[in-house]
Amino acid sequence: MLLPGFISLARRLGYEPRWVVMIFSLQLCAVLFEGVGVSMVLPILEFLRAGGDTAVLATDSRMWRWMVDAAVTIGVPLNLITLMSGAFIAILIRQAFMFARDLATGWVQFELTRRLRNQCFHDFIHADLGYHDRVSVGEFVNELTTELLNGVGTMTAAADFLGTIVLVCVYVAIVFLLSPSLTIMAVLVLLAVSILLIRMMRGNRFLGEQVTQANQKMSGFLVERLKAIRLVRLSGVEALEEAALGKHTLEQRDRLHARNKVLALLGVLIEPIVLVVAFVLLYVAVNTLHMQMETILVFFFILLRLIPIVKTAILQRQGYIANLASIEIIDRRLKELVSRRDPSGGARIFEKLAQGITFKNVTFHYEGSADGTAALENVTLKIPVAKMTALVGPSGSGKSTLVDLLPRLRTPQSGQILYDNVPQGEFNIASLRSAVSFAPQQPQIFNVTMAEHISLSKPDASMDEIVSAARLAQADDFIRALPEGYETLLGEGGSRLSGGQCQRLDLARALVRRAPILVLDEPTANLDAEAEAKFRSVLRAIQSETDITIVIIGHRLSTVRAADQIVVLQDGRIGQIGTHDVLMRKGGWYASAFESQHSDNPTAPFVTT
Repeated sequence: MLLPGFISLARRLGYEPRWVVMIFSLQLCAVLFEGVGVSMVLPILEFLRAGGDTAVLATDSRMWRWMVDAAVTIGVPLNLITLMSGAFIAILIRQAFMFARDLATGWVQFELTRRLRNQCFHDFIHADLGYHDRVSVGEFVNELTTELLNGVGTMTAAADFLGTIVLVCVYVAIVFLLSPSLTIMAVLVLLAVSILLIRMMRGNRFLGEQVTQANQKMSGFLVERLKAIRLVRLSGVEALEEAALGKHTLEQRDRLHARNKVLALLGVLIEPIVLVVAFVLLYVAVNTLHMQMETILVFFFILLRLIPIVKTAILQRQGYIANLASIEIIDRRLKELVSRRDPSGGARIFEKLAQGITFKNVTFHYEGSADGTAALENVTLKIPVAKMTALVGPSGSGKSTLVDLLPRLRTPQSGQILYDNVPQGEFNIASLRSAVSFAPQQPQIFNVTMAEHISLSKPDASMDEIVSAARLAQADDFIRALPEGYETLLGEGGSRLSGGQCQRLDLARALVRRAPILVLDEPTANLDAEAEAKFRSVLRAIQSETDITIVIIGHRLSTVRAADQIVVLQDGRIGQIGTHDVLMRKGGWYASAFESQHSDNPTAPFVTT
């Protein structure tokens, strides 16, 4: 990538110009004082050759006349100690600037990493649900860790590369003053060698892309398997999964090794080639140009000092190219996230639900659907306020999709969703979503206290509000029975609680905000009969004690039997609507599924819901 392209990329990723100015200024000061320190080597050698006779030196050299005048002006004796002290002080000042530059570079790297991680996470959680459907969490985690560190490190290394080039230019200027012809010859040869080495390493960017791909595959695999560790153990496939991870880590190792081998070969080749060039130039300086010995010593002192600097510059450039894929993948991810950001909605603030929610001819299909069929098609439905509406139907019938449309996690391609006859699009999305509380089938429980989990939906909830929500969800009794009550840590994934207790605790989290709409996604699917019965009791309490509008996806039809309205979805369309008794009389899918779930005949077919 050319310099303008890199600058544009760095700006998009938040690398501020003032950071470049700060680091480059410190580097420039360090370079200038290094140049002063190195330049003092020649006067020291000349002073020794002249036996300390500064008058003779001043007669033959303008530089010495200036140094003698300066020493007289400031009242400092011009001797060997003064000259060596000047060189030493210049190098000390150079080291101080290098220390400041290293601190500044490190701070910029850490700050940019922090900002990019925050930005990526912010954009990720505000992206539309369609984007989340297809994104690999493992790849995203890899980008926020390995690739981000590589990319930011590469950007700061690019700034170092500019400083290295400046240092090379300072040294070239010094040796040019000593011998223009020899300097031009050295620069031409070094440029030719550098171009040759760079051409040899043309495949370095491709190797970098392969390393990034291997990192993505390994991280994606690892995150998926860690999330499904119970399935892996219960299926007895530990050895197979270990072998599969072994293949990913082997590929990762081989590609990293291939890239490092190229850089190592480059590092090995540079010094011998430059030394050969130095010896050739030494021969020319002595036998052709007949330069004075102290001038030759300084010239080659600087040339030898240039060897590691040129090596560093070439390796920095190749390292940048090798890690360019890491920068580009972060840039690409940020562009995707920005393009898929959730709309902010209209200006209207959603305050309460007075009449109900209406779906009018709503159609929704997922992007990239394999068969192109709609998840919901021409759905027309009224969800009455302060009532319980149950959504039932076979797997894949559109229940979860319909629920996702309520808080506008997804937007239908056609039709309208109205709240109290106001189109959904007119409401500010943040206010609309704050009006919908959600309890998933599998509660997402962190290792926090009981009180902290309940207050997740309302961080400023008082203890009275937390306890009130727990009582409504019938979780207060079992919480108080614990040794530390509401201050008891839940354990990772709620490991200290039973499935039913986790479900009721998470329901308390959904209730603490007292949002006007409560969505429950198959809340009893994983509960035993006793826990399900307790949960039905909780639903009855919510119905009788609040005016919350409940929308529940029902897997166990006994859970939704008491719903005010049961909506049967089949193939993305509404098949039937009615109460339990009405649907049982009508027959059809609901009646057949209910009888199958409650049949005493063990051979009766079970209908998947």
